[in-house]
Amino acid sequence: MNKTFFITGASAGLGEKFTTLIANDAKNIIIVGRNKNKLLRLKKKIYKINTKVNVINLIADLSSNFGVNKLIKKFAKQKKIEFVDVLVNSAANFTVKKIENISINEIKKDFQINVISPFMLSKYFGLKMKKKNRGTIFNIGSSSSYDCSKNTSIYCSTKHALLGMSKSFNAELKSYGVKSIFIAPGSMKTPMGRKVKNQDYNTFIDPEEVAIVMKNLLNNEKSIFIDELKIKRTLYRWVLK
Repeated sequence: MNKTFFITGASAGLGEKFTTLIANDAKNIIIVGRNKNKLLRLKKKIYKINTKVNVINLIADLSSNFGVNKLIKKFAKQKKIEFVDVLVNSAANFTVKKIENISINEIKKDFQINVISPFMLSKYFGLKMKKKNRGTIFNIGSSSSYDCSKNTSIYCSTKHALLGMSKSFNAELKSYGVKSIFIAPGSMKTPMGRKVKNQDYNTFIDPEEVAIVMKNLLNNEKSIFIDELKIKRTLYRWVLK
């Protein structure tokens, strides 16, 4: 594969699973997160898999425009990285509250992390990909992009918005060889998944299996053209739509 990856939300959940899965095949991996210690642990884990890959840790707070712009400036200083082949927008915030208890600040924060920051990063890297006529953007959505449950009004709203953003980017960039792919798994066995109530956590999707699907899309990028993928778990099998 020999690609350069830029992954937000890399230190936990699907972001972490995807990072370790592609470690053997990557040339450069830029891992982004808020927690310095978690990023350092992940970096060590990557080097145990592949000692030759170049790993760059970038600490960032994606809850503000200032934080995203600061992240972009940090990346721009990495002179050895000429081009990012794959952007993974995996960072997300999941607020579980009744409508009457939600504040305007919570709405702003979740839209910033879940929609505006991915939009800004997709714009920055997507335009560079457009010039090179190649590249892939993964936007990590959710089953909440289609179906909503009680007490998840902010999260559900942001994931609907992210779906629209991802498909719009694909519409504009696909003729230049750039793919914007929306990945929408059901509830996963992640720290965020533990916030989901009234469901059996043991039946949730293993994020590693979602990561495998994403890697397979990259391995077959010349033969598979897709902009949206729903991943559901039934009692006996996986369903890809």
